[in-house]
Amino acid sequence: MNYYYQALMSQSTNSVLILSACYLLFAVFSGCGPRASIRRDYDFSQINRIGVMKFDSSQVGFFASYDPGNAVADEFVLQLLDRNVMVIERSRMEGVMSEQDLWKSGSVDPVTVKKIGKLLGVDALIIGTVTKYIPDRKERFYMRDEQGKLREEIFVVNAEVGISARMVDVESGVVIWASSYSYDSFYVDSAISQTVSAIMDTLKDILPAMKKR
Repeated sequence: MNYYYQALMSQSTNSVLILSACYLLFAVFSGCGPRASIRRDYDFSQINRIGVMKFDSSQVGFFASYDPGNAVADEFVLQLLDRNVMVIERSRMEGVMSEQDLWKSGSVDPVTVKKIGKLLGVDALIIGTVTKYIPDRKERFYMRDEQGKLREEIFVVNAEVGISARMVDVESGVVIWASSYSYDSFYVDSAISQTVSAIMDTLKDILPAMKKR
């Protein structure tokens, strides 16, 4: 599904038909909902302020000037705010963590979660992992047509993003919600946005602020 080589290597009339089929397949695959688990015995009404930490992107590698973990965390902040949820500024939270030397290994244990909650006055933290990150790109190939003339073909590779997210209660350090999803799109920014949006929708019936939206 990432490669549209059939459409690009066909005649113009057939290309339209093949691309239409690709769009249909894209809609079907993207229609599968995210996985989610929720602590049914937890009182989500006590959550008023949430902190979002940078997502771990070590599974997908690091880029010279871009960390997918920051992009995903920023998108969570944006979409939480859009859903009327109070979110603490990430730079403030990470500044406090740095000052207190709370994040040494890239992971957050229950003791650290409790300290963050006490220092910043948040009720819960959203943490997680970027499980898949494939940027959109174009690949060029050269081949000969039926007349033997050399021509250039462009293979379009879609972006694909996978995210696993968790919400942790700062008092107990217990995970109270977890969700994962992956999505592919023409552009990586759109893939991140759609993945986060689908994951956030699994919270709409349990977070009071989102219920009021």
